[in-house]
Amino acid sequence: MNVRIDIECTPEEFKELFIPSEKQAEFAAHFQQAMMKGMQEAMMKGMQQAMVDGMQQAFKQQFNPFAGGGRGGRE
Repeated sequence: MNVRIDIECTPEEFKELFIPSEKQAEFAAHFQQAMMKGMQEAMMKGMQQAMVDGMQQAFKQQFNPFAGGGRGGRE
């Protein structure tokens, strides 16, 4: 996983963000929330795709007339 963060700020804003202070704690909290949201979205997308793939595979196995197994199989 690659993560890129672009921060546009003045030298004063940079000092406020990266010199320990209350604003740094606020920045860290927002950063953590954004990271968690991004990770959750990525995980959900992957899980949804895995579920769709699994359902497609199960459907093919069940209803493929040449599989020899399910309802459509020739026995």
